Amino acid sequence: MKEYQWALIAGSAEGLGKAFTELLAGQGFNLILVDHNEEALGEIAKKVVRMYGIKTETLCIDLADEDAWKICMDAIRDVGCRMQDAGCGMLVYCAAMSEVKPFLDHDALSLKRFIEVNNRTALLLVHAFAQYLREQGKPGNILLMSSMAGLLAPVYVAPYAASKAYLIALGRSLHSEFRPFNIGITVCCSGIINTPKFLESSPQGKVKMEDPAGVAAFAVKNCGKKAVCIHRRINRLNYFILSRILTASLSAYFVNTTMRKIYPTFSR
Repeated sequence: MKEYQWALIAGSAEGLGKAFTELLAGQGFNLILVDHNEEALGEIAKKVVRMYGIKTETLCIDLADEDAWKICMDAIRDVGCRMQDAGCGMLVYCAAMSEVKPFLDHDALSLKRFIEVNNRTALLLVHAFAQYLREQGKPGNILLMSSMAGLLAPVYVAPYAASKAYLIALGRSLHSEFRPFNIGITVCCSGIINTPKFLESSPQGKVKMEDPAGVAAFAVKNCGKKAVCIHRRINRLNYFILSRILTASLSAYFVNTTMRKIYPTFSR
């Protein structure tokens, strides 16, 4: 990955995205940072420039916007032409629309946003970035963040789980297709991550949460090696049991019982 000096991180200013920003900056990447939170975006950009002496470009945009992927690609092409560097060879898409509530409590606008942020912009950006790499004749890597929810489909996160399952299918399909062009694509699935967004959902009880820095390090380490990687051995073991040993109905019972304990108010 270090062959290229630039990486674009979509959803780079908070939570897991912030962890990716700090990790890749520490590895010497110059960064195109994309986020809708202007204040947080400016803060993290200043921090990594100060700490690691890298270059940054910031894009304060809403990834739900129809032309968000075009703006990202314009920035990628710009640093490749304008900067005396090797260009952009890595795309990290960790932005996500996420909200915990019963499906029927969503309105049409929020459901539309799940598709726009989690799927449409991700799909179009992956397509355009891979084309860019092929045109340049250079290898590169694409990292998409999914979730165990995309594998297990628990209650109260139906649109989120469905949108994350979409990314898993996309990564699996493209992993072999991109290999002849020396383009690696990997989808990383993690459990519940300790981020401000998750804590806003008011979970109950002792919830085992994963460290954003650890998830980011695992995802980057495995990027390009296989189509789908699952963070932490316990998550891999649980998924094996739930998907290979137990029946579908029994697996759903255990997964959904856990979610109902975390969000008991939805079960009343």
